[in-house]
Amino acid sequence: MKVKLLVSRSGPAGSFAPGAEIEVEDAEAVRMFDAGQAVPVRVDEPETATRKVTPEKAVK
Repeated sequence: MKVKLLVSRSGPAGSFAPGAEIEVEDAEAVRMFDAGQAVPVRVDEPETATRKVTPEKAVK
C-alpha cells in the first residue's frame, strides 16, 4: 500500500522525510495510520488519451 509519511522514517530500505510517499505492506500501513505516522495515498489509474469511437453509418 502506498502511504504519505507525516514523520521521518529510516530503516534498511532507506531514510525518508515527512511528505515522502513510500510503499509498505498493508499491515504496516494500518499500524502507521493508527500511530499517526502516515496517511493513505489514493492511487488513481493514469488517464490515457483515447478517442470516443462513433460507429460509421452506411450512406444510401
